[in-house]
Amino acid sequence: MLEALCNMIAVSGYEKQLINFLYQKLETLDYGKIHIDSVGNLVFFIKGEDSKKKILARAHVDEVGFQIIAEISKGQYSLKSLGNIKTWNAHQQRVISDNGLKGVIYAKDPLQMKPYNYDNLVLEINDSYALDKVSPGDVFTFDIPLQETEEFFIGKALDNRASCFCLWDIISKCKSLKNDTYFCFSVMEETNMRGARVLNTSIQPDICITIDASCVGDRNSLKLSNGVGIKISDSMGLSSPACVGRAIEIASNNGIIFQMEVSDCGTSELVISNEVDNGYEELGISIPCSHIHSANSIMHKDDIAECRRYLSYLISEI
Repeated sequence: MLEALCNMIAVSGYEKQLINFLYQKLETLDYGKIHIDSVGNLVFFIKGEDSKKKILARAHVDEVGFQIIAEISKGQYSLKSLGNIKTWNAHQQRVISDNGLKGVIYAKDPLQMKPYNYDNLVLEINDSYALDKVSPGDVFTFDIPLQETEEFFIGKALDNRASCFCLWDIISKCKSLKNDTYFCFSVMEETNMRGARVLNTSIQPDICITIDASCVGDRNSLKLSNGVGIKISDSMGLSSPACVGRAIEIASNNGIIFQMEVSDCGTSELVISNEVDNGYEELGISIPCSHIHSANSIMHKDDIAECRRYLSYLISEI
């Protein structure tokens, strides 16, 4: 399932294929109600034994990618990023579009690369028979299948398909819950987070749990193979202190291997409030990820496994 999710093309704003795939997997379950909302979010609702509280648990489905701006010369195109991709992570990478077009991105001057200088990048498509199919607005992502070693998964879109995999896994096990629970696969996180905003506004939860990948590095306390992350804060978002305390208690009581996250690099849907903010509590759950937003993101299998184990307890007990 994780391999299928990672290998699908679902660039931010263009997630329909993946949402439909998840819908087909979940619509066979007879203990919940499923629908796709007006912006493309997938919502699976399980009625709780006690409907006084509403829990929203979500993971975004979209990945970072590229979009053609215009043709520069025959077979060469200017492009922009959809999401935060540094130019050196795009240079000399093979890419593929949602309709099967393939190309390579390269820098005009590799010695003058700056993080977001996309004027220096060119998408080249060498298939002369395909050039009449290329047009402004076409979207591309990294052309690389998910790789597996004894300890790691390596590939594109682990941010955030690993979290989607964990959320899908939990839905398949949670036939009965105390609270009304909305399991949501959200869209457009990597660009404008509109999907999360619509979910918050339409559901108005009491507690919102955001599951996402988080980049390891000098400005993040997370480490690969140290377990699932309980987010205290990232560069823009803050988990509610009461939720953090309860999350630690649930993890400790159930033998979960976890680590605390304080980060100053990147953010997640945790930062999004709604237009009629009802003062809900927020909690971020993270899977550590190295080389995020690249063709070769890395996650440790044990961290994903701990996230799967933890979510089943967290959703049931929080």
